[in-house]
Formats: sequence, C-alpha cells, structure tokens
Amino acid sequence: MLQWYQDPGAAATVTVGSFPTAIAFDGTSIWVTNSGADTVSKIHTATNTVTATIDVGSVPVGAAFDGSHIWVTNNQGANVSKIDPATNNVIAVVTVGSRPRGIAFDGTSIWVTNTGSDTVSKIDPATNKVTNTVDVESTGDAVAFDGSHVWVTNAGSQMVSKIDTATDKVTATVEVGVGPSAVAFDGTNLWVANFNSSNVSKVDPSTNTVTATIAVGIQPAGLAFDGANIWVGSGSTTIRKINPTTNTVTGTVAVGSPSRGLAFDGTNVWVARPGSNAVTKLLPF
Repeated sequence: MLQWYQDPGAAATVTVGSFPTAIAFDGTSIWVTNSGADTVSKIHTATNTVTATIDVGSVPVGAAFDGSHIWVTNNQGANVSKIDPATNNVIAVVTVGSRPRGIAFDGTSIWVTNTGSDTVSKIDPATNKVTNTVDVESTGDAVAFDGSHVWVTNAGSQMVSKIDTATDKVTATVEVGVGPSAVAFDGTNLWVANFNSSNVSKVDPSTNTVTATIAVGIQPAGLAFDGANIWVGSGSTTIRKINPTTNTVTGTVAVGSPSRGLAFDGTNVWVARPGSNAVTKLLPF
C-alpha cells in the first residue's frame, strides 16, 4: 500500500468533521463545512493539519470568502455564520431564507441560495444585513459570480438563472442538464455540473447559450477552476480534469470515495469526501 507521499494523485488526506460538504480558501487556509457535525474545519495548506474547529449553525453546507471573512450557510438554521479567520470566532449570524445552501461573493455582496423558499438573499458584508431578496424559480444548491452577474442553479428544472447584480433582477435562464448541482466561472465561461445527467455544461455568459456538453461520469456534484483547468467531483471515486479550450477530459485521479465540494488554493485542488469524513489534497498533474 502506498503512503500518502508516494501516491501519484494525492498529496495528503486530512481527517475533518462528519460529512464534509463545501470548501473555501482564504489565501492561507482551507475551510471545510462539516454538515454532520455543525462545525467548520480550518486546514493549514502547508502542513495539511486542522488548526481550528469552529461551531456554527445547524447543518453547514456552503462556504465562501469575501476577502476578510468566511461565510457559511446553515441549511437547517435559515441563517449564515460569519467567521473571523484571525480569531476563528463567529462574529455575526445573518437570518436569510429557508434551507440556505449555495453562497458566493461578488466583490461587494454575499449571495445565498435559499432552497426552501426559492429565493436568493443579497447580504452587505459590512453591515451584515440582507439588502434584497430575489425570487428565483426552484432555487438550487449553487451560485457563482461571472464578473457582472450571479448565476444560480435551479434544482427542480434543467436551468440556471442569471441575476444582474446591479438591478437584482433575473435577466436570463439557460437550459442545461438535469439536476444542475454546482457552478464555476473560469474567467470566460460558466460551467455547470448536472447531477442527474452525468455531464457538465459549458455556458457562454455573454450569449446565454450552452456551447459544449462533456460527459464526466455519475453524479457530478463539485466544480473548481485552477486557472487553467476545470476539476469535477462526482458520485464515483474519481476526480476529472477538463481542458476548457478543447472541452475534453484530460486526466483523472482516484480519491477513494465520492466527492462534493472542491477548491483551488493556488497550487493544489482540495476535495471534500463526505463518506470518508476527509478532505484530499491533489497534486498538480
């Protein structure tokens, strides 16, 4: 059996809390929501060790960094926790809609998908206040920012919704695959993981059209962009790497169990593995 440092795919595997779901990077540390433990794990990226475990709300499932703080959606708490990464303390709790899941930062505001109320909450991170609530049909698990618009998956349909951050209005919907579950932006295109279609859609945000569909194996549920490639986690034990220019899968790596959230730290991709209560750090390849 290979030791972790001999594994060609994994640089390290770090044990965290129960059922890790989402990952965010703050420039120094990786933050992992442990939805089965109501905690967040903080991992030092150089030592691959958990340096703090923070109690948050009920069933934390989403995480985002706003440049200063970590924000965590508490799915069963109808709220969002704001964490100071310097002190590892929750410094604010913001009430949002029912069953919040996805969360993203657009450079000014925090956006939260509320899957139980089919809304998206817009939060001012300076005041910790909800400044607007946007109705979105069949609001899903994920949200991403493309530089001008926020994109939200519509879980009950085959769509993603595009929200203008200036007007807080839905300006377009795009049909993708069945069960869109994750979104990521690569600087040019939006990528959507379609859980029930076993594929990933590439969307041109300027024309609101799907320009490619790539088969990626069963139940894709996590996406990350590393500056050159799109990485896809799934219900299988394999992570796939997509070249966004050729729209082809150019590499795979086995991580031992199904995965959910992914994040890039500038060097490595980190993968949340709920069934293993662990996070795996992948070597570049």
